[in-house]
Amino acid sequence: MPTRDKKRYVISVLVSDRVGVLRDITSAVTGMGANIDGISQTVVEGYFTVILTATFDRPKPPEEVREAILENFRKDEASVVVRPHERKDPARRTVDGEGYVATIAGKDRKGILKAVTSFLSSKGINVEDWYVEFRGEYVTHIGEITVPRALDIKQVQEEFQQAVAPLGMKACFQHENIFRATNEVGPIKSLLAPPGGTNSGAPHE
Repeated sequence: MPTRDKKRYVISVLVSDRVGVLRDITSAVTGMGANIDGISQTVVEGYFTVILTATFDRPKPPEEVREAILENFRKDEASVVVRPHERKDPARRTVDGEGYVATIAGKDRKGILKAVTSFLSSKGINVEDWYVEFRGEYVTHIGEITVPRALDIKQVQEEFQQAVAPLGMKACFQHENIFRATNEVGPIKSLLAPPGGTNSGAPHE
């Protein structure tokens, strides 16, 4: 069982986007003697959201951390959640498998995400990241997923396509290495090689 780290926290902030939001969050955290050692942020429909991990010099009550961040915002401007970090190996995926990129595209309608996530979870496939782009009445979903090694990827892809077909959507899976090689600028060898090493020719996690 993972144990809680009394000096490391996971912090999530949601606020209407404006200039200086990230500065106001990070300055409050570092001002309490913390080192921010992980961060991911995005803006969706005018709302800024960030999740970060921070390690403090000494244990701090979560509410004290939360209040310090809120002091840099107007009353009711931001929503802040602070919880102790639960130790686990960050290099390991939640699911023992390989990374793929799922792409779903078509005319937007209700129920797409429900159908997609219901299918993925029923197969034990973990969603690592998800991005949605709207263009008029059409939508494209791009998700980073981990598919268990025990599954037959061709069969899963066929079943996935069948699951979203009634919604008028087209879908496919691509191994993450192939997706990166065909969608990023740069030499293929450097894209496929694991950080700090040479590529052995086998997919890496």
